[in-house]
Amino acid sequence: MRTDLLSSQDIFNTPDLKTKMRILHAVDRSLDCMTISEICKKANISRQTFYRHFRSKYDIPWWFCIFCRQFYLNEIGRTISWRTGYYHHIRLLSTERDFFRRSIQYSINTPFGQTVMPQNRQSVLLETLQTYRNVPVDHNMQFLVEMFSKLECEVLNDWFRSDADPDLVVWTDDLVSLVPDRLYRALDISQNV
Repeated sequence: MRTDLLSSQDIFNTPDLKTKMRILHAVDRSLDCMTISEICKKANISRQTFYRHFRSKYDIPWWFCIFCRQFYLNEIGRTISWRTGYYHHIRLLSTERDFFRRSIQYSINTPFGQTVMPQNRQSVLLETLQTYRNVPVDHNMQFLVEMFSKLECEVLNDWFRSDADPDLVVWTDDLVSLVPDRLYRALDISQNV
C-alpha cells in the first residue's frame, strides 16, 4: 500500500530515517568542503553511526532522492500518471531544496548525475514496463529508457542546484515534455496495453 503523503503523513518517522535526516540537515555547505567529522559533529552523532547509514558523504543526496522516488516517481505507469507523479515528486524533493543547493553545488568528486541515480531510475522504468504494463522491451525501448533516465536525473539535478524558483506546474510540464513519446504512451495509465 502506497503512503498517502497528501494527508501530511510523516514519512521520516522511524529512528533510522530520523537519523539519516539529521545527517542530511547537518550538511550546511558543499560536500566537497565538509568532512565527515564536521557532519557528525553538527548532527551530534558518532562516525560509527554515520557509517552505519552511509558509505560516503556523497551518498546523502542520492539516498534522499531514491527514498523519495518510491512515493510518486516510481509509481508513474503503475498507479499514477506522468503529470501526477512528477508534480508530487518535485513537491517532495522541494522540501529539501536548500540542502541540494548547498551540498552538490560544486561537487566534483562524485558528480550527481554519475551516481546510481540514473541506473536506479532505469531499473524502475524497465520493471514498470515489463511487470506492470506487460510491454516488451526491445532494443529501441531499452535505449529510450537508458537515455531518458540520464536526462531526467540531470535536469532535476540542475533545477535543484539552481536559483530558479521552483514552479511546480511549470517544472512538471517541462519534465513531461522531455519524455520520449513511445515511453510516455507505454506508461500512460489511461491506455490499456
